[in-house]
Amino acid sequence: MKPGPLRGAVLLAAAALLSAGARAAAEDATILWRGQPHPVAMSGAGEFRIADAARALDFQVATDPATGVLTLTGHGHRVLVGAGTAQVPVDQRLVSISKPAVSVGGALYAPADFFEKALFPLVGATGSYDAARRVWTLSEGGTLSIEAAVVHIEPATQVVLRLSAAAKFTSSPAPRAIQVRWPGATLVPPFSERRYEDPFVSAIRFDGDAATIDLRDAGLSARAYALTAPDRVVVEVSRAGPAGGSAPPPPAPEALPVIVIDPGHGGAETGAIGAGGLQEKQATLEMARRLAASLPRALACRVALTRDGDSLISLDDRTSVANHEKADLFLSIHTNSSRASGARGSETYYLSLEASDRLAQEVANRENLAPPTPSATAPPGSSTNRDLDFILWDLAQSAHLKESSELAEAIQNELNVVSGTENRGIKQAPFKVLVGATMPAVLIETAFISNPDEEKKLSSPDFQQSVADAVAKAVASFFARHRAGSAPAPAATPAPTPASAR
Repeated sequence: MKPGPLRGAVLLAAAALLSAGARAAAEDATILWRGQPHPVAMSGAGEFRIADAARALDFQVATDPATGVLTLTGHGHRVLVGAGTAQVPVDQRLVSISKPAVSVGGALYAPADFFEKALFPLVGATGSYDAARRVWTLSEGGTLSIEAAVVHIEPATQVVLRLSAAAKFTSSPAPRAIQVRWPGATLVPPFSERRYEDPFVSAIRFDGDAATIDLRDAGLSARAYALTAPDRVVVEVSRAGPAGGSAPPPPAPEALPVIVIDPGHGGAETGAIGAGGLQEKQATLEMARRLAASLPRALACRVALTRDGDSLISLDDRTSVANHEKADLFLSIHTNSSRASGARGSETYYLSLEASDRLAQEVANRENLAPPTPSATAPPGSSTNRDLDFILWDLAQSAHLKESSELAEAIQNELNVVSGTENRGIKQAPFKVLVGATMPAVLIETAFISNPDEEKKLSSPDFQQSVADAVAKAVASFFARHRAGSAPAPAATPAPTPASAR
């Protein structure tokens, strides 16, 4: 019997679906991981579907409906992937791949080296791809890439060795040195040796499976401990106790939210200077110290400062401190300056590649003039390109854009009361000090140091305290709105670290 028109259409549609299914199956690849096969869809151009491979390795996959950016979380790591970029944020570093990820039918696909360089190492695996069979064969162990950063925050220096994957290590203290080894691993270090002007650490050397950290003098002690999200080994160097006892155990994880306060400028970088001689670096440090004491009175939290003295810290290292502390908020404190002598009031900014207006761009240009690093030259191949710097923010910070804007608005509303001025509004600008922050982050221009009246206020302990209390109140209300059900209760007991108000 000849099929009717409707039945014929159904049969043709079914045949088409079967044909499409066969083509899709033919374009599937397979990941062999720990003896188990996992199918991974392929595009016609030979890219692999990211979500399939990520789930095969036990990563959680989330898609931002507004941007299409994939967030892969698991094993203490986070990867962000967006269409059109060949720079992939992995934890707090950028990984370059041969060509950008692409969107095919609403799903993101990436070239083979994305998996080899950005994904497989996070589970401690290396992989070889058999193109004829379309099979990835993964094995555990192998190469371990390391990045090194040295940050001094009184009373200690932290050497942060960031790892491409979790790995077992041993540490061996020696006179004026400590050695960290990853037995059996093949290290890919950032350099063979680098010297530092840090007061406690003089050099870091890599050789074989070990990193050796040279200390300035015999009166220093060092301890090493592991942290996750991202995976890293932290070597903490400080003055030995009077009895020469052993170092305290590594810090225990805390449930309290962490807030990092960044006093702008420091050391040779004075920032803006008022007509009366007040330097921005002095005013910001005093307000940051007071804010460090006010915050725990407004909500239960742990507070850390990027600097607690007149030290020079690079713009990159300031957000690195926040990321290392796994901070929930990053607050950068500054004073404003203007060619208009009558300019007054406060302004609060959050990050954007494009400034809100010309004046916002001028403020960002001035704050971005700080020197890159006091302790070492940039590693070979590092980029200072503006657009490349902002790729990390464009993907990583986009998840916090709404929270950053709401935090900025809450702070600005409180500061309007303190300054007694008309609302100057919240603004966006490309501040380098905010780039790379993996949490809500704002920059606060507390008052105009270029205005003689406001310069006097900035040097006043009463005004400094009023600014600190206003920002603390705004932060507490921000947590109350955004952490409903787990918001910290008001408390006065936790002490800020490392500073207190003076």
